[in-house]
Amino acid sequence: MTSSQTNPGQLLPNDDDGPIIAVDEARRLEAVQRLMAGAGRSVGALASSRTRGAASRGVARAQAEQFIAFAEANAIRIDAMWARLGAAGEVVATVLAVPNPGRTSILFASPPHGRKQIAPLAGLIDHACGQLVDHDLHLAQVLLEPQDAGLREAFLGGGFEDLAHLAYMECPLPRRFRRPRGSLPDNVTIETWNERLEPEVLAVLDESYEDTLDCPGLRGLRETEDILAGHRGTGEFEAELWTLMRVDGAASGVLLLNRSPASNTLELVYMGLAKRVQGSGLGRRLLRHGLHRVADRPERAVTLAVDERNAPAIALYRGEGFRSVLRRVALIRSLRRTERSDA
Repeated sequence: MTSSQTNPGQLLPNDDDGPIIAVDEARRLEAVQRLMAGAGRSVGALASSRTRGAASRGVARAQAEQFIAFAEANAIRIDAMWARLGAAGEVVATVLAVPNPGRTSILFASPPHGRKQIAPLAGLIDHACGQLVDHDLHLAQVLLEPQDAGLREAFLGGGFEDLAHLAYMECPLPRRFRRPRGSLPDNVTIETWNERLEPEVLAVLDESYEDTLDCPGLRGLRETEDILAGHRGTGEFEAELWTLMRVDGAASGVLLLNRSPASNTLELVYMGLAKRVQGSGLGRRLLRHGLHRVADRPERAVTLAVDERNAPAIALYRGEGFRSVLRRVALIRSLRRTERSDA
């Protein structure tokens, strides 16, 4: 599907809605101001900021300039940006697509002010996704706060689908993790990541997705190599924080932690077991082993995100000291050309 085609139930902009433009450098500041107006929470997440409610329709020029400077300093690309213009040629809505490793892009959109702005924003979102098809990207993602009902409706109208409600959990790194809680069985060994392990790690990832309860809607939308690249590109990768678990010599589980310097945390980007060993208690032991390995690191906590429907995983994490700190609504849209040719 391109921007000239529609999904069933898609919101259509009116004929008198303003034109859509690709934002160039001359209009970048204006477009960013519109993007941040009323969207301090979602856009602030990109800048690792927790500014609440400070952004409004009259966002100061300095605030938008600060955001652009932050993006440039942190190598965050903000050149893929589109805007819808009003009757006087002013920017009335903005969509920004930020590419991520693993052929994905995360989208940010200015919030609609009233229901009349939802359909034009949906059209802008659809147009942006149509442009991304030519950028070798396979998946567009968006994370919204639960109360962002207008934005969610606009993204759904722009061709996105609900993926999951995510629980973000956090566990401090107290000294108690210095002592491993439960040793590994004699037939279980742990190896630290190195490049030669990649084929086995990919195989474990594939096996762990079978009948998964964690964001099952993602299955089949990307190649496993791209998923692994996405995991590696989250935060800062350190080889010693990635581990492969073997059971009777066979690769059977992975635990992947990355550094998040901006928040002084470690993020558990993925933990999974091959289906043949699920339900054996090895997931808990793998998690405990991982927490024990990082107990003396300077980071303040380990964080993770988990599908709220994944009750067994949430119970496991809570049992090991993780607590929910916030929630997000995740939506996705496939950008793969082969899946869109007959839309």
